[in-house]
This record gives sequence, structure tokens and C-alpha cells, in this order.
Amino acid sequence: MQAYTSNENATIKNETALVLGGGGTRGFAHIGVIRALEEAGIDFDFVIGTSVGAFVGAMYAAGVLAKDMKRYADELDIRDIHNRFWVSPNNPIKIANILESRVGRQNIEDLVKRFVCVATDIKEGRQHIMEHGDLGSAVAASCCVPLAFRPVVRGGFHLVDGGLLNNIPSDVAKMLGAKKVVAVDINPTRGGGTESLKTFEVLKATLSIISSHSSTKGLLQSDLIIEPDLSLYKPTNKDGYINMIRIGYEATMEKVEDIKQLLAKQ
Repeated sequence: MQAYTSNENATIKNETALVLGGGGTRGFAHIGVIRALEEAGIDFDFVIGTSVGAFVGAMYAAGVLAKDMKRYADELDIRDIHNRFWVSPNNPIKIANILESRVGRQNIEDLVKRFVCVATDIKEGRQHIMEHGDLGSAVAASCCVPLAFRPVVRGGFHLVDGGLLNNIPSDVAKMLGAKKVVAVDINPTRGGGTESLKTFEVLKATLSIISSHSSTKGLLQSDLIIEPDLSLYKPTNKDGYINMIRIGYEATMEKVEDIKQLLAKQ
């Protein structure tokens, strides 16, 4: 698989990367991860994300604190993202609008931290790496689950959820110059099928199977993996989001000393 970047000769020279994986509404756990990192005084040179990992990662890269992310989570109505009407795809501008209501309209290169997010170019069937340009449209593209949302047209590319090809993009972090990569895997039940013949259940199972394959490479390229146990929570609704945040926090606190040792290595 050939990766595309907006500048194929560019590399990120910073050494440490936090990689936030996709997993739908299980992404609330990423907030707990960031809270634990803040409390431990652990920082990263840049952040890279896929799907919901791109959404939370964009806020982190913009300088939003975990306590404010938690407040935004309290306020979030999932229907503001998707109206639950599955006959026709939703407009992905909803995702961009919610992000911009939190961080303003910005370009990726103007964020406090280096930020990269990953989508899939549905025209060419290739990974698409975004490190420049409008933040809202880039994150919306990375989160754009096929059939649930219309593809994002950005720079001539037709972009959908990055998780189709790379759900945990640690390999992209390494490709762009990271020497030490900490990844957060919020999708422990990937690969599960379904006995149902209902369209939505079949779609969920399809994406889960795809996610299983698209996560392997990233997990192998990670130097340390944080794995919150979110198996009791669905990736499609907000129920239990407080617990998901807590679980992300606790899973990270268990790894704090390991992360510090990793980042301290020369």
C-alpha cells in the first residue's frame, strides 16, 4: 500500500509521538488517557490520529486540556454528529463544525503541537495523510464512516474513515520521523462478526473485521501500547462515557512509569 502525504519529502523531526486509534464513541477513553498524561507531566512532540483519535488528537494538539474535553463530552449530543437516519448518509460538515466550535477554525500547521491525521482516499483505495491545511475538513475526513457519512472532498481527493486502512497509525508516525511511539488502542473487540442480517449490524461487523486487519501493522510499530478494556461499551453511542473516560485514565496510569522510561531512553 502506497501512502500519500501532502509533501512526500517532508518528515517530522520530533522524536516522540502519541498515536490515538479509532473506535467510535469508545474514543471518550482518549480523554482519560490525556488527563493521566497531564497529571504525570508527560508530553509528546506530536500527535497522530485516526477517526475519533483524530478528533480528540486535534483538540490535544490545539492545547485543549482534558478537563475541558470532559466538559465538551458532557455537552455533546450524538445526534449533533449523526441524526440516526440511515437511509441517506449524513453531511460530515457536522463533525468539522463541532470541532471548530471547540478550537476555532485553524490550519493543521498552526496548532500548538504537530498534528497528523489519516483518512482513506476512496477513489484510489490509498491511505491519505494530512499534515497541512484546514483542520476541520481533515478531521471530518478521518472520521467519515462510509454510508454513515458522505465522503469529504478535499484537495481533489474523496476521503473516508482512515480506519479502513490504518486504524492505529503508529507506522505513519515512524515514517514521519518518530523514534518513540506510544499508541492507544480503544477497540479491544475488533474482528467480531454478527448473526444478524440487518443492514446496520452487517455494516458494523464489516467495519469491525476491516479494523482488525488495519490495526495490526500499527500495533507492531508501537513501542508501548495503552489498551483500555472497553469491551462492555458500544462504539456507536454515548452510554457509559464517564466510565470510558475513567477506564482510559486508569489504563494510562498503570503505564505511566513505563512511558516515562521509554521517553527517557537515548
